[in-house]
Amino acid sequence: MHRTVNLNSFTIDNRFSARAARVFSALVITLSVASLLALPSKSRAANYEQEVERLNRFVQTSNSSEPEMKIFREGRDFINDESWEKAAGKFREYVQKYPKGKDTDAALYWLAFALKKQEKFQDADRTLERLISTYPNSKWKDDANTMRIEVESSLPNRQTPSTIPQGVDEETKIVALQSLIQNNPERGTAIAADLLKNPNASRRLKESAISLIGQNHSKASTDVLRGIIQNEKDPQLRKTAIFWIGQSGDESALDLLKDLATTSPDNEVNKAAVFAISQHGSARAAALLSELARSATSKRVREEAIFWLGQRGGEGTDAELIKIFDSDSDTQIRKKVIFALSQRNTAQSRAKLGEIARSGADPQIRKEAIFWLGQRGDEQSADELMRIYDADNSGEIRKQIIFSMSQMNNPRSKAKLFDIARTGNDPALRSEAVFWIGQTGGEQGVDYLIQLYDSETNEQVKKKIIFALSQNGKKRALQKLMDIARRDSSVQARKEAIFWLGQSRDPEVLKFLEEILR
Repeated sequence: MHRTVNLNSFTIDNRFSARAARVFSALVITLSVASLLALPSKSRAANYEQEVERLNRFVQTSNSSEPEMKIFREGRDFINDESWEKAAGKFREYVQKYPKGKDTDAALYWLAFALKKQEKFQDADRTLERLISTYPNSKWKDDANTMRIEVESSLPNRQTPSTIPQGVDEETKIVALQSLIQNNPERGTAIAADLLKNPNASRRLKESAISLIGQNHSKASTDVLRGIIQNEKDPQLRKTAIFWIGQSGDESALDLLKDLATTSPDNEVNKAAVFAISQHGSARAAALLSELARSATSKRVREEAIFWLGQRGGEGTDAELIKIFDSDSDTQIRKKVIFALSQRNTAQSRAKLGEIARSGADPQIRKEAIFWLGQRGDEQSADELMRIYDADNSGEIRKQIIFSMSQMNNPRSKAKLFDIARTGNDPALRSEAVFWIGQTGGEQGVDYLIQLYDSETNEQVKKKIIFALSQNGKKRALQKLMDIARRDSSVQARKEAIFWLGQSRDPEVLKFLEEILR
């Protein structure tokens, strides 16, 4: 399962440095890997889907008159359809009809947007200049300035900057660096490498530089990343470089990643290296991940490799996970394999989970498989759990199955719980089912518990029903407890109901308790 990273595109020309500090509203770098790196996220110039969503929200919340908004909505619809020429026509119509309208600045922005999409960069640039000069306080001004940076780089006779502008803010430097790499990858990568050697550059700026280098996917960028990984002292920057070299697709990086995974004394570096291998799309990377899962010296590295092996596609993945489970006696490793199998929606993984749940030698391992079968929630898993429950005499295993069925949003598993609570031979198992019905059964569970209490003769089960009703929180559950407290023939049951009613803050319950004391 190859993760991708999205970096929104900006460009820049030699005029940028003169106004960069006052025009830039930032760059969004979105990573799909949680907690691996933290990059700038203040930009309002988002990807196309986000732009369309912003336009939709604007149309929905604008207070302009109906005739004005009719044109705006039509322009929005053309944007949604990617009919750029028609969209430009509508927004141009708005500007011409309402030159002093409430949303004319917004219309100019979206007119420029549609022109840019048609690659009419000079027209888009003139439109943005009009917006910026005519509406200096517009809320669209920063967006317009940022779009203009992109548009200007596509104008005739543009020049590629040879250095990052000095004396500007950090966000601007990131945009400038990205544009350098886009326009001249070799030169941009060299400048980024120099920036990484600057002791005065912040970690955030360096992380962004590494990410921009990593997205270049050239031999030069891979060489820079390799140097960072081997020589950088800051562990966070090393991890960022490890991530991006895994995205590069360069098979020569796999030997380095394997070495990091197996020999680095830094646990976080090991983890980052295994993840980077898992993101590499080659057959060799898949084989290397399997090798780490089977035989890495560090159990922690093995567990990490097993997890990411389970996230990969491929016909051989299930067989590899099953082979690891069958050949390894370590309980923790086997639990990791069970989890990995549970994440795979294949017949082979489901069959192996069922086999482990039914007939594993270690009860703890069986319970683990039963738990993850319950988390799948599908009909086949419900059937498997019910078959195991009916065939197994172990109270410990049966309790685990009761819990797993209670976690399934499945009518048949709920019906099985009700059946166990009503007709089971073991009061302890019946009580267990009652408890989980109270925790997860909702309104249907309340109805069932009330009916069950009225027909129940076992005191242990009745006590558990009272507790389950008290934990449900539904009004009818509290009313049943008050009824038990008033009328039940068993003094012990009345006392039990009053005790649990005392845990409630419901006004009706408090009034009832006061009446008892009068």
